[in-house]
Amino acid sequence: MGGVAFAALGLVLAGCSLPQAQPDPTRFYVLSTTAGLAPAGVKGPAVHLRPVELASYIKSKPMIVRRGDNEIEFREYARWGEPLEQGIGRVVREELLARGAAGAVLASGLRAVGVDYDYELTVRVLACEGGAGGAVFFRAAWEVSTASATPKMVAQGDFRPADLRWDGKSEASLAAQLSQAVAGLSGEIAAALKK
Repeated sequence: MGGVAFAALGLVLAGCSLPQAQPDPTRFYVLSTTAGLAPAGVKGPAVHLRPVELASYIKSKPMIVRRGDNEIEFREYARWGEPLEQGIGRVVREELLARGAAGAVLASGLRAVGVDYDYELTVRVLACEGGAGGAVFFRAAWEVSTASATPKMVAQGDFRPADLRWDGKSEASLAAQLSQAVAGLSGEIAAALKK
């Protein structure tokens, strides 16, 4: 009797199989730079890069696609692989060094012993997303001031690239174009530091 019950239980369990595990569709993206190594022996200024500030809606992990003036879509399966403010700061730092605009670019918490800053750099990112129709929306206000007890503004800007496009489908394409936007921002800041 026990064998029949065991066989019946086996038949019931065989008909009730567990669902197949599905692969996670989430993809992670980072900003990139094509900047090479900093030129050897650059004697440029030491710049303190303050923490990059983001508009609050941009602080989320999912990538954003704008559908109109007041509607945005969070792409839940397309996420930033690092906090966006850190990624932007990393690219700005690498670009400024590679362009020879600074001898050192140090972020908060990375102050080198014996290095006195010449300038403070503040970057506020107000837009960083793709448009549903293929536009790229990036806007950053920046300011360079002297690093002293009584800081004086040296330069400022409101960077908005107008010629960047993504394919409207591939988040990798959007990440690449936003990387270009941050490189363009860095170029504008580098030009101001070289004056």
